[in-house]
Amino acid sequence: MKNLAYQQKAVTELVDKTIRLLNLGGHRNKLVFEATTGAGKTVMACQMLAGLIDELRERGDSRYQEVAFIWFAPRKLHLQSYEKLKDAFDETRTLRPVMFDEIDQNEGIRPGEILFVNWESVNKETNVMVREGDTSLSLYEITDRTKEEFGLPIVAIIDEEHMFWSKTADKSAAVLDKINPAVEIRISATPKTSNPKEKVTVYRQDVIAAEMIKKEVVLNPEIELNFSDELELNANLIKAALEKRNQMAEAYKALGANINPLLLIQLPNDTKESMTADDTAIAEQVKQYLEVMNGITTANHRLAIWLSGEKENLTDLEKPDNMTEVLLFKEAIALGWDCPRAAVLLIFRKLQSDQFTIQTVGRIMRMPEQKHYPKDLLNVGYVFTDIAKDKIQIVTADAGYILNNTLTAHRREKLNNIWLPASYSERPNVERNYLGPDFKKILYDEATHFWNFEHGQMLFSLEELARLDNDYEDGDLPDSEELQINENRKKVANSLRLDVKNINVEIPQDVHFQNEEQTINVDTIKYARKATEIDRVFMAYISTKGHQFESKGRADKIASYLLEIIADFFGIFDTDAKKVVLYHQNRPKFDRIIDTALEKYLRKRNAAKKISEATREFKKYNWEVPEERIYDSETNHIEEVGNHALLPFVQLNQASNPEKNFVAYLEENKEYIDWWYKNGDKGKQHYAIEYSQSEGGAKSLFYVDFVVRMKSGHVYLFDTKSIDSDLLAPEKHNALLEYIKENSTNETPLYGGIIIQKGENWLYSPLPIENTTDTLNWNCFYPQNA
Repeated sequence: MKNLAYQQKAVTELVDKTIRLLNLGGHRNKLVFEATTGAGKTVMACQMLAGLIDELRERGDSRYQEVAFIWFAPRKLHLQSYEKLKDAFDETRTLRPVMFDEIDQNEGIRPGEILFVNWESVNKETNVMVREGDTSLSLYEITDRTKEEFGLPIVAIIDEEHMFWSKTADKSAAVLDKINPAVEIRISATPKTSNPKEKVTVYRQDVIAAEMIKKEVVLNPEIELNFSDELELNANLIKAALEKRNQMAEAYKALGANINPLLLIQLPNDTKESMTADDTAIAEQVKQYLEVMNGITTANHRLAIWLSGEKENLTDLEKPDNMTEVLLFKEAIALGWDCPRAAVLLIFRKLQSDQFTIQTVGRIMRMPEQKHYPKDLLNVGYVFTDIAKDKIQIVTADAGYILNNTLTAHRREKLNNIWLPASYSERPNVERNYLGPDFKKILYDEATHFWNFEHGQMLFSLEELARLDNDYEDGDLPDSEELQINENRKKVANSLRLDVKNINVEIPQDVHFQNEEQTINVDTIKYARKATEIDRVFMAYISTKGHQFESKGRADKIASYLLEIIADFFGIFDTDAKKVVLYHQNRPKFDRIIDTALEKYLRKRNAAKKISEATREFKKYNWEVPEERIYDSETNHIEEVGNHALLPFVQLNQASNPEKNFVAYLEENKEYIDWWYKNGDKGKQHYAIEYSQSEGGAKSLFYVDFVVRMKSGHVYLFDTKSIDSDLLAPEKHNALLEYIKENSTNETPLYGGIIIQKGENWLYSPLPIENTTDTLNWNCFYPQNA
């Protein structure tokens, strides 16, 4: 690193202000450190920590002579920072970076130690690092010991502070409240903390003046869309971005700089790890174009891929002279990824999007040799995008960054499985919330009603329709041979533009900006979409409709029915019909027709569903512990227990306290328990029995919470409750007792019922109950006696 004035000034400020906050006393005094991407935040933080140690020891007016540090970072960024600081202090030994398992837990965090912590390992109460254990201290116990027994204040460094907000803001606050550091140094290019006691800012212009980052960003620079060829917009953008990369490569070569600039291409749906159909189509288009038109492939190492399940040529990608020219990626590139040769960014976006993030654009802002060049071409970051908006937002990344969206648990080997009679409901079609073929008639009737101006209520009055733009060019649609089609065309002449020649998209052109939070008004260039693009955009529009219904086949049905109606009414087919729907003045009418039809269809199905539920029938089958089970990672987490029938044990984030307490009780008594299983609460694959909510009433399904197999071979079926938590608990309990009586065998004796915690005991009744408040004659569940 160069010896930079702005860095030294920031380090001095950070040291002084941290000492000032330490001297204030109290807890959680916040200092925000804001520095633009590429300014060298980690380097400055490293120098600041070393300087703080020296200043505390040298100053006589400091409240403390020594401090301990915890460095929090999201994802795997803590490992990257740990390695950087370990290298930096390898010789001087001024500070000692440590991981959690390197701490002497009896001594806590020692003076000058920096404990590096991955945020995701502490932001849930169930995580090992923050949970009390028999053999090791939790992070909270260690920090308490550090403060109370050894008198050391804790300074918490919160790296990439903006990532701790949004969806995880409450969790962040809870963790920091428990640790209760004396000072929090919150670091980010885009901090979210408001009203800190102190703030240190490194300004973008100072970093540009020091030639550490590029002077500006240009969006779609001097882009010329070639209308003479048949390239669609995506191909035109790939071509333009690649040409810019090649221009930069020639400029570096002319200057004698051994730098191979990198083009980054980001797929549309970057908030989900799994590939959508749109992602896959664009990825294949990119690969094909690069290979056919430019000879760029993964085989010759000129193309690198960073996709879920597909990673190619990523080794040494950051090196200035690496031969890879293009990186295709989707999921957010690893936080803190530093590749100064990255120079051009092509961002594909979903149709509705008008945003891209500072963090993504920041990938191309670093100067590869930490200096500006005589050719200004090399001092600018270039972004190409298909965002079709007249305003574009530059935003910070959300805390809801990408995670694998499923968790899979597998049945333990050689499990003593059991088979229990169970019931399931095969939902009739009327109960399934899907779009059936009978939707076609409702959509057809709605379109007929909408354009039958003499009857019913219309979205637009005749006068409003007459004022709509109907400036047809020469070559109006010719008369059809079918008289009814001609009549229909005349009837809607003031409502729909039927002779749509082109569907245009307007994308930004030559927009200059700085990479910071802002909304930009843009000048645009008009591009006429090709037929393949029209197909894609049409289906994207249709996919925004009908989210009240199951997704499978929904868009295809709406699209095919709508196109049939346009063919029947107006004699317009295929691509021409799609153009009619997509035309900007036509689209509000189709919105109204489709949305109204979908709402009417939903009401029809709901009415039929009520009738069906009253006469529902259940089917019998033998349930067993499944071979595997897939959970949604958004609503579940892995809990470290060893005796669950499936491993790892995956627990619902919103699991009730009785459930969590019963899990702990089962684990405490695992010496008597062969295995236990936490059941699901809906679906054919989960264990359910039948019960009536009232005497003689319709049957429903009851999903028993826990199946517990004792080492004795006895099987207990328990449903955890707290007193009066479920009004239907007596009906469920009594049905379960009847089920146990009917299905218990010598080989698999069954016991159980509703189970409630009272103090240290878990109670269940061997007899029918009328409520869950009177537990006088209930039994205690003691695993050692079961």
